[in-house]
Formats: sequence, C-alpha cells, structure tokens
Amino acid sequence: PLLQPLPLSLDRLPVWFGSFAMHGATILAVSRYGGEREIEQMLDRGTALERAALFWRWTMG
Repeated sequence: PLLQPLPLSLDRLPVWFGSFAMHGATILAVSRYGGEREIEQMLDRGTALERAALFWRWTMG
C-alpha cells in the first residue's frame, strides 16, 4: 500500500504528552498577557505569543 500508518511505539508517548504539556504550560504562563488567544496573535507584535516565543528562545539557549 502507498500509505502506511506511522508505527506508534510506547517510547514516543511520553515525548508527545510532554511537549503537549509544555505548550499548555507556556500558554497558561502568558495568559495574563492574553496568551489564550494565540491564533489571533500570530501576526501581532508585542503579544503574549511573542513573549512566549522569547521565553522559549531564552530557555533553550
């Protein structure tokens, strides 16, 4: 078959859940700046989404 499902192994689940939790925690952390409206803020500068991106850039080095 041309399309085969991706193998879902149990060692990938913690990575998926961990990245989902980190994204949610970041949005909650910047919610006082309006982070829950991240779709609207993709194009605006100085918004909570940009602050979250700067936070992750600073955190990850």
